[in-house]
Amino acid sequence: MKKHNKYAVLGLQALERAAKKVAENARKNKNKIPIWENGSIKFKIPDIITEQKD
Repeated sequence: MKKHNKYAVLGLQALERAAKKVAENARKNKNKIPIWENGSIKFKIPDIITEQKD
C-alpha cells in the first residue's frame, strides 16, 4: 500500500478542523452553510456532529 505524503495528511487534518469550526459557528449563530447534496448545492444549518474519531 502506498504511503501518503505527510504534508498531505497534515493538510487534510487542518481542513477537517476548519470545517468543524465553521459548522460549530454556523450552528451557534443559526447561519446556513452551503452543503453539496444529491448533485446540487443546498443551504442548511448543520446538525450536531456526534461521531467520535478513533
